[in-house]
Amino acid sequence: MSEKPVTFNGVTPYLHYDNISVALEWLTRVFGFVEKGRWLDEYGHITNAELTVGPSEIWLDGSPDWWKNKGRRPDDWIGIWVDDVEAMYARVTAAGVTAGHPEPKFYGVRVLQVRDPEGYVWGFMERGPFVAQTPESLKE
Repeated sequence: MSEKPVTFNGVTPYLHYDNISVALEWLTRVFGFVEKGRWLDEYGHITNAELTVGPSEIWLDGSPDWWKNKGRRPDDWIGIWVDDVEAMYARVTAAGVTAGHPEPKFYGVRVLQVRDPEGYVWGFMERGPFVAQTPESLKE
């Protein structure tokens, strides 16, 4: 009996923010992400939110105590593919955010890295000519 293949439709990072309201405003204004929805607690504070990024989603959690109980929040790097990394650079800098110019990497990708107000690093990537190392190329 053959197994039915699984189709993968995307990856959804789940990020924790101390101030989810500020994060939502910043991520939508600076990067152009679209807010899909938010959930409030009984006091009207945002506890969770969802953003759309192309066909993918990013989930935000506004429960800072969760990471405080763990000792620290990780400094994650979130990679997002874009069709024009220069246009993304222009958008980010027009929003008043300081960012280094997109850098070409040896593996055929240009990357714009931007740190958000709470320390997450967002990498906007544009694929160039694909260059991969193979076991054979490493012997040369």
